[in-house]
Amino acid sequence: MLTNDCVIIVVGLNKEQLKDIPVGIIGIERTESVQQLSELYSVADVFINPTYSDSFPTTNIEALACGTPVITYRTGGSVEAVSEDTGLIVAQGDLSGLQKAIYTIKKNGKCFYTKACRSRAVTLFNKNDRYQEYVDLYNQLLDKK
Repeated sequence: MLTNDCVIIVVGLNKEQLKDIPVGIIGIERTESVQQLSELYSVADVFINPTYSDSFPTTNIEALACGTPVITYRTGGSVEAVSEDTGLIVAQGDLSGLQKAIYTIKKNGKCFYTKACRSRAVTLFNKNDRYQEYVDLYNQLLDKK
């Protein structure tokens, strides 16, 4: 169980889900506003993505780009974005491990991770660099024909 000083904000809910959200949890509707999302990621101490199946969740990268450490399950492509200095990875469905990870990041403080989070996002997931790598790869493959 989390302590009372922890605030949970769930983003991306529809109107029906908002009606059923438990007391003590803040629910926010789905938004397409990049500004609003970046503000939410930036004010969070940690971004938690307990996904059971996701090929490559960009939400993890978005959080890192805002300097926010990520906790995620060891599933799909989720682990590709997170390193030991940018967050924590726990076994799928391990709620106790998830809770321990939250307290580890809380104990270390967000500032312990922020620089590494930003650096990882900018270095590995810069869309312009990745775009050029794909173009180069396609050209290389076409040249081999």
